[in-house]
Amino acid sequence: MAIHDLRVVSEPEAARPGPPPRRRRWPWRRGLIVLALAAAGGFGAWSVLKPVEVKTAQVVTGEAVDAVYASGVVEYVRQASIAPVVTAPIRQVLAHEGDAVRPGQTLAQLDDGPQEGTTLQLEAQAALARATAARQTRLHEAGFGAKAAWEDALAQARAADAAAKSARARLADYRIKAPFAGRVIRREAEPGDLASVGKAMFVVADTGALRITADIDERDVGRLAVGQAAAVRSDSFPGQVFDARISEITPQGDSTGRVFRARLALDPDSTLKPGMTVEANLVTARRADAVLAPTAALRDGAVWLVRDGRARRQAVKTGTKGVERTEITEGLKAGQTVVLDPPEKLKDGTRLSIGS
Repeated sequence: MAIHDLRVVSEPEAARPGPPPRRRRWPWRRGLIVLALAAAGGFGAWSVLKPVEVKTAQVVTGEAVDAVYASGVVEYVRQASIAPVVTAPIRQVLAHEGDAVRPGQTLAQLDDGPQEGTTLQLEAQAALARATAARQTRLHEAGFGAKAAWEDALAQARAADAAAKSARARLADYRIKAPFAGRVIRREAEPGDLASVGKAMFVVADTGALRITADIDERDVGRLAVGQAAAVRSDSFPGQVFDARISEITPQGDSTGRVFRARLALDPDSTLKPGMTVEANLVTARRADAVLAPTAALRDGAVWLVRDGRARRQAVKTGTKGVERTEITEGLKAGQTVVLDPPEKLKDGTRLSIGS
C-alpha cells in the first residue's frame, strides 16, 4: 500500500468566512441634502424672479410755468397812521374802529385849554398893536407924529398879528383829523390817555383797494416786470389760489437783506384780509404743451419706465419743477408709463406688478 504525502491545502482568502460587511447608510442622507439644496435654489430663483409691486402714472402734456417765489403781507394801497404833533391829554374820542370818515373829519380832540388861553392873549395883543399903529398913522398923516414912531408901531402890529395867527394855527394841532376819506381800521386812543408826539392814535385806510407787499430775492428781480401775473396762497384759505398782478417794483433794494420790494395788486373784492401773510408765485414765463412727469417718479436724474412688464431706467433732463409735476425737456414723451416712488431695489429688467 503506497503511502501518499498528505498536504493541507489552505482555503482562498476570499472564501474564508469573515466579519459581516458594514452597512452604508449615508446615501439617503445625501438625498435629503440634495433635495434641500434644490429647494433653496428654487426659492432663491423664485424670490429673484418675483415681480416687484409698484404704482405707476402716465407722462402727459400741459402748461409749464416758470415762477419766482416770494412771501408778503396783504395791506391797503392807501392807509395812514395818524399821530399828534403835540403832547396833551385826550379830551374826547369821536371815531371808532370801523367808522367811515371824511377828509378833515375830527377823530379826537386833545385838551387845548392852555393853548387856547395863549392864543386869546396873543390875539388881544395883536388888536392893541393894530390900534396903536392906526393912531400913529393918523398922527403921521396929519404931520404931528414922528416917522420913526409910526414905523415902529406898524412893525409891532405886524409882529403881533403873526404871533396871534401862529397861536391860532397851533390850536388846530389839538384836533386829530382824517387825512382822506376812508375807514378807521385801528384806534389806539381813549379819553383821559396822554397823547404823545409820534405815537399813532388812529390808522385810517382807503378800503377800496388791496395790495400785497412782497420781498423778492435780488437774484430773481431781473426776471420780473410790471404787469406779470402772480398766484397767491394763504394758510387762512387752504386750497384756494388768488390772482394778483405786479403793479410796482421798487427801484432800490435792501443791501442788508438782499431783497427788493414788489407790490402786487389784488382784486378789491378779495377775501384776503389786511395783515395776512401770504406766499406768491410770480409768473415769469409759460410754455404750452410741455412734457410733464409726476415729480414722485424722479430719482437721481432718471425715471423708471414700464416696458413689457419690466422696469427700464431712463435718464431725463428737467425744466420747471413743481410739487406734483415736473417739466421734462429731454428723455420722455407723453403717453409713457413711469413708476411712482421707485423702490431702491429696482434694477433694469426687474419684473413689475402694477398695484392699484
